[in-house]
Amino acid sequence: MISSQLLFLFSALGSVNGIFLALYLFTRQSHRMTNGMLGALLLAIGFRTGKSTIYYFYPDVSVDFLQIGMSACLLIGPLTYLYVGFHLADLRQSAPGKHWRWHLPLSLLIIGIGLIFPYSQYPYIWHHVMRWIHVYWLTYLLLTGRQLWKSRILLTDITGRVSRPTLLLLSVYFSSCVILIAYMSTPFTSYIIGALSFTFSIHLTALTFILQNDAKVDASKKERYQNRKLTEEDALSLLALLNQTMHEQQLYLNPNLSLALLAKKVGNLQTTVSQVLNEHLKKSFNLYINEFRIQHAKDLLINESHLNMELVAERSGFNSSSTFFAAFKKITGQTPASYRAALASEPSSASPTDLPSAPPQNHQVSSLP
Repeated sequence: MISSQLLFLFSALGSVNGIFLALYLFTRQSHRMTNGMLGALLLAIGFRTGKSTIYYFYPDVSVDFLQIGMSACLLIGPLTYLYVGFHLADLRQSAPGKHWRWHLPLSLLIIGIGLIFPYSQYPYIWHHVMRWIHVYWLTYLLLTGRQLWKSRILLTDITGRVSRPTLLLLSVYFSSCVILIAYMSTPFTSYIIGALSFTFSIHLTALTFILQNDAKVDASKKERYQNRKLTEEDALSLLALLNQTMHEQQLYLNPNLSLALLAKKVGNLQTTVSQVLNEHLKKSFNLYINEFRIQHAKDLLINESHLNMELVAERSGFNSSSTFFAAFKKITGQTPASYRAALASEPSSASPTDLPSAPPQNHQVSSLP
């Protein structure tokens, strides 16, 4: 009797904690979409494993209750994918794009169909559907793994090791994998394994989350502008290296370029690169990179007149056309179309030159205090 109660406690613990942790994440202001996706994922897994626990210990519960678990199961795969996508976008310091909205309608549609044709009336059909739900979940985990692999350079620090901010991301992903494996293996193990795996995973993830926040605080105290006494000569050398690296490797054409990646390319800390850009150029990282991208776009607008604006934006390193238009207007004071039209109407005007070997005017040494 005691062992059964303990098993119930540990099985339900993950579900209860997951729901409370989800509510906490929904209230956080920073990285709202990323935390929102993680909160929604925890809710989905919490309801799925909570259903498993109750059904395992109280099999006489209404079959309508089983519908909740299957509905939640449909959302776990897409929400894992979306959480990782938003987290990676945060690391790149870029917008995630609007395509993410297309990953949830299919799940919501099947959930709606389940309300019309519920498990209580069509149990045989839903037994087969459940297998495909697991396949659907697995497909999204594979897509998420591919996403992580393509962005692996963002997941390591300058020494090539997995960075602390990445631990939470990977623990959530692998927890989703473990829970799926647990449910798919129930014919050979026990139905309660899925709930137990979530209890283990959520506490491991929560511990990682706490350690991650502590590490951020320590890092910010130790590293933030730790090179505050950077000499003028060192600053100029770093600016020259940044400029040379940008030109030779054309890093600005990478839409996923981040401050972390740029710092790694020049062998410096992110805080050092950020300090030099902010204090000596009076520019943010995004503005610094966008100036190179806009210069490249100017060349494409004139020399590649057959390209439409979407292709110009893409080939210049922008994630979206809207970001391209906004950056072009901010830096040049006119739209890409008006810039192209103005130069096209002046046949004697010179075409834009290639990217200069030195930074723009306000990058000169004279801007130094």
